[in-house]
Amino acid sequence: ALLFLVFLFSARFLIPNRVVMPYLFPLAAFSLTLSCVFSVELGLIFSLIIGVLTAFNLSGNVDLTVFYLLSSMVGVLTLGKAQRISNFILSGIMIGVSGTAVILSYRLPGTIDFLGLATLIGAAFFNGIASASLTILLQYLISQLLGLTTPKQLLELQRPDHPLSRFILQSSPGTYQHSLQVANLAEQAAEAIGADPLLTRV
Repeated sequence: ALLFLVFLFSARFLIPNRVVMPYLFPLAAFSLTLSCVFSVELGLIFSLIIGVLTAFNLSGNVDLTVFYLLSSMVGVLTLGKAQRISNFILSGIMIGVSGTAVILSYRLPGTIDFLGLATLIGAAFFNGIASASLTILLQYLISQLLGLTTPKQLLELQRPDHPLSRFILQSSPGTYQHSLQVANLAEQAAEAIGADPLLTRV
């Protein structure tokens, strides 16, 4: 709730009466963070809420609303469970691409200001990269604050060079191999029943 208010009031303070800032503001970072820390579904739902409230009663609010909704939802769907850094990079790029599509659809017909158009497209891609970068920082801070385990932390725990894994491998190699086999079986079982396979494996 606090994060929602911070993003909403920051946007409402910085965006009005500006041309480029609405497209620069990394609003999608809020939805991406919810998606990482909690669930994709929650990220999608709050994309709708914060997108509508941010653009409400602003000049050009229709295209801004579509810009925020589409870029946030595409970003969340691309990010998924955020198990790798490459997911964040791809999500940032897709936010830029979807934002560019909205800008072109609303601004291109009849426009002759190609420099202004190029500036807005650059702003959309900056928005995507800034949102993805901010999400990496926010999800780490929130997971530490709330004591939650993120997929990135689970991936760190299952690495073979993790100190605990190395200790078991050196002290009891048979137990280590047995644990890997059980983890593989548990992961397959989790996939079959729709549970979280990564969490189950770790």
